[in-house]
Amino acid sequence: MHSTQHQFKLSALRRKNELLCRIDLWGFVSLMVVIFFVLWVEKAAYTDLPVHVPADLVVAHHSTRLPNALREDCLRVTISRDGSVYFRDSRISLRDLSNLFQEGMRHGAEKKAYVSADARAKYGDVGAVLEQIRLAGIENIAFLTTSLQL
Repeated sequence: MHSTQHQFKLSALRRKNELLCRIDLWGFVSLMVVIFFVLWVEKAAYTDLPVHVPADLVVAHHSTRLPNALREDCLRVTISRDGSVYFRDSRISLRDLSNLFQEGMRHGAEKKAYVSADARAKYGDVGAVLEQIRLAGIENIAFLTTSLQL
C-alpha cells in the first residue's frame, strides 16, 4: 500500500520556501516626497512676510497694555539674548539705531520707543540701546513685558 500523503509531504519539502521577510517602503517614501514638496511650496509662499524676532520677555506683576506697540509704524526695538539688535523686524547694527529712529519720527511715528529685551540679555547691551534711543531725541521709553498669569 502506497500512501499519497507521504508523497505530498515530499513534494512540499522539495519546493523552495519563499517568505516575504521585507517591508516595501516605496509607499512611505512617496508620502515623504509629497509632504516635502507641500511644505517647501508653503514656505516659499511666506518668505516675503516679516520675521518675528523671538525674545523671552521679562515677567512683570503689574504690566499695562500698550496698544500702540502693535502698530506697524511704532518705533520698536528688540534685544535678543546674544546681544543682537532688531529694529521692528530686521536686524541692524547698534550705531544705525538712532538714525532709524529719527527717520521713523520724520515719517510720522509716535515719539515713543518700545523696547522688548530678552530676559537673559546683558545689561550692557540694553544700556547701549537706551543710549542710542536718547541720542535720537526720544525720552519716552516703554519696556514690553509679559504679564504674570495667575
